[in-house]
Amino acid sequence: MKKFFLLLSLCTSMLALTASAQESLADMARKARANRHPNTSAQVIDNDMIPSSLPSAPAAKNAEKARSPETQKQDDDKAGQPKKDEAQADKKGDAKDQEKPAVAGTDQKKTDDLKKQIDDQRKEITQLQRELDVAEREARLRAAAYYADAGTMLRDQGKFLEDSRQQQTEIDSKKQSIADARQKLDDLQEQARKAGIPQQ
Repeated sequence: MKKFFLLLSLCTSMLALTASAQESLADMARKARANRHPNTSAQVIDNDMIPSSLPSAPAAKNAEKARSPETQKQDDDKAGQPKKDEAQADKKGDAKDQEKPAVAGTDQKKTDDLKKQIDDQRKEITQLQRELDVAEREARLRAAAYYADAGTMLRDQGKFLEDSRQQQTEIDSKKQSIADARQKLDDLQEQARKAGIPQQ
């Protein structure tokens, strides 16, 4: 019994020592965090530190001075005279700008119609898949109920086989409709890809 009390007192004293050591360690960490100074020698990189990719103003002035006076005179003359081609190009540009909204409106309508068709096709596939799942589940439940009862197996064997064939035909037709719907969806998505419509 004395050994037990001795062992118990030794364990409690060890726990007290570790608890006090942990408190002092936590205090030391707090003090170290409070005494930490920010690093002032760290270099901060901003737009003033990075050279610009554009030539500086003195370099541009030097390049302008380097051009000959004749070249400057020719450039000034060209800048002062509007060209006939530019005027014609402006007129053509205005006509194209007027045509663009009409073309953009029809393109937007086609895009919206195509997106709506794709969404409708996806909904149809989801609906067909649900119907197929329900039909398969019902067929499994009916088969499980039939095979669980030996009396039913003996009495209604022909009726069960006929119903099973009908259910299997229904399931096969639903699978075929899903395959057709998926093919149609693939075709619509291919049309959308060719038209440049982003896929969802």
